[in-house]
Amino acid sequence: MSLITLQSLVSPIKEEYMRFDKHYTSLFTCENKVVNNLLAHLIDSRGKMIRPILILLISKCYGLVPDEVYHLSSAVELLHQGSLIHDDVVDESDSRRGNPSANSLFGNKIAVLLGDFVVSRSLQEISLTDNLRSIECLSRLIEGLSEGEIIQLNALSSPVLSEELYFDIISRKTANLFETAAELSAFLSGASDEDVLLFRKFGHLAGLCFQVMDDILDYQDGAVTGKPAGNDLREGKFTLPSIHALNNSDSDWTDTIKDIRSLSATPEQIRKVSDYTVFNGGISYSESRMEELREEAMSFVPSSVPGDWKVCFSDYLEFITHRQK
Repeated sequence: MSLITLQSLVSPIKEEYMRFDKHYTSLFTCENKVVNNLLAHLIDSRGKMIRPILILLISKCYGLVPDEVYHLSSAVELLHQGSLIHDDVVDESDSRRGNPSANSLFGNKIAVLLGDFVVSRSLQEISLTDNLRSIECLSRLIEGLSEGEIIQLNALSSPVLSEELYFDIISRKTANLFETAAELSAFLSGASDEDVLLFRKFGHLAGLCFQVMDDILDYQDGAVTGKPAGNDLREGKFTLPSIHALNNSDSDWTDTIKDIRSLSATPEQIRKVSDYTVFNGGISYSESRMEELREEAMSFVPSSVPGDWKVCFSDYLEFITHRQK
């Protein structure tokens, strides 16, 4: 368990975070009552705002946070929210962050349109930065998110488990979101070109850490994480823990892998793979890889960043790699 709480993590940017939160919340309203009710569900089920926190930490370490950074924070989180709605439709997920998913509540058609609505709000927010680089980066990010999802879906037809492919997918889907957030925050805050590049690398590695931890948490008690344990396997997804465990097994898992990826696996098969992953090194291996990524990320914090702010970025990595959900 992390010794860093969300409250302590946000402490150096408390006023800025409150300003962001107020603005972000205001974006989930609409004159149409039907749409407004749908948006209310999203704001009630939002996450920890871990990407906006990174954006605000980077920006403030360079001084006052400019208005453009608040729009960037909102744009990134809105895009993330919209992509999750679409992912839940594709994965046929019934829950999100311990709450019913949009598609389970409103149906796939409404959920897809709601996701489109939220992404459009994201584009409106990034346009308010009045910066072409920001718009270009967000556009590439949307392309990367879609590409990552397509690659992930295509992998469902293969019985081969590849760690390289796993990292390629999470790089496109999760890490690039953190990367773009960190890069644009530094850029809009007046950082040097060198610092912008360094924070871009820091953000990417932080995103990899975040996703690996998320995949480790999938093997924990659903009462703790807010989603049922083994959910990834039920959706046909093999993540780093199971990929390592099965690839280093003396047994032949080919048929089981095919069944899981075709979504025809029995609960017993799911349980067997989950148990094998936990008790045969999958979790410990993933934790060690995550620690390597964390150490590498810290090596990219620019030397120009004051010591107390370097501690903030270390705390940030501590929080995302030791969170409980």
